Amino acid sequence: MIIATGNNFGCGAIEIKDYQSEKVVVLNAKITFDPRNEAYRNASVLEIYVPDLSFGKSSNSSCFMHTVKLMWPDEYYKSTYQVGTVLTTWIKDKNTICIEKLPIYDEQESVNIVLATLYVQKGKRSAIEKSKTTKVNFTYPNVDMYEDNIICVVEDGWCFLTADFTDRGSDYLDQDIIMNLEGFPTDVNVDVFFTGLPHQADIPGGGSFLGRVENGVITIPAPFPFNSGTGYQPFIFFFAVRDKQ
Repeated sequence: MIIATGNNFGCGAIEIKDYQSEKVVVLNAKITFDPRNEAYRNASVLEIYVPDLSFGKSSNSSCFMHTVKLMWPDEYYKSTYQVGTVLTTWIKDKNTICIEKLPIYDEQESVNIVLATLYVQKGKRSAIEKSKTTKVNFTYPNVDMYEDNIICVVEDGWCFLTADFTDRGSDYLDQDIIMNLEGFPTDVNVDVFFTGLPHQADIPGGGSFLGRVENGVITIPAPFPFNSGTGYQPFIFFFAVRDKQ
C-alpha cells in the first residue's frame, strides 16, 4: 500500500494499492475530490506525490473519471445521471504520478478518479513476454445478462480482466448487478468501472457506474437507469493488485 505524500489538486489523503516490479507498476485507487477548489483550478496536470516507485518514467496509460449529475430541476423530469470518461495517466518520475486534467466536470461538487492501471517503463528495450490467458465464467444470480470478448490474465501479484455485456432484460435496473466470476482470483478487492452506456443528459461522457470486485464477485450498485440502447454495450476493463503477493 502506498500512502501519498501529497498532491497538487486539493485532494485529501490518498491511499493506493500497488504491485511493483522492474517491468510493471499496477495501481488501484478511488480518488475523490471537489474540483471547485483553488489548487485544482491552478493545476494544468494532476499530480500525486508518492515514495519511490520501482522505475522513474512510464509510457502513457489510462484511468477513469466519474461524476453524478442531477438533471432537469422540474420534479417530473428530475433524474440523476452517472457519467464518466477515460483519462491519460503516466509516471513522470519515481515520486510523481500524473493524471490528465480534463475540465468537463469542473462544475460538479464531487469527482472520482479510478486507478485500475498498469504502467510500463518508458524506453525499456527487451523481449516481449506474452502472458497466458485464464478462462473465466460469468454467472448472474439476479439479472438477465450475458458477456462476450472476455480476456483475463493472472500473474503472481496482479491480474487483468475485460469483458463487455448485453442486458437481455429491462433497460431500467433497480437492483445491484452481481457477477460471479468462476476462475478469477479471489484475492482481488478493488474498485472497478462499469462504463460504455448511453445517457440522455446534456453533459459529456458516457453512462458509467462505480462498482467493486471482491472475493471473485463483481457488484455494480443499482445502476438506474441502465439505458442499454441499440449499439451500446457496457464493459469492464481493469488491472488489479492481488492481495496475496
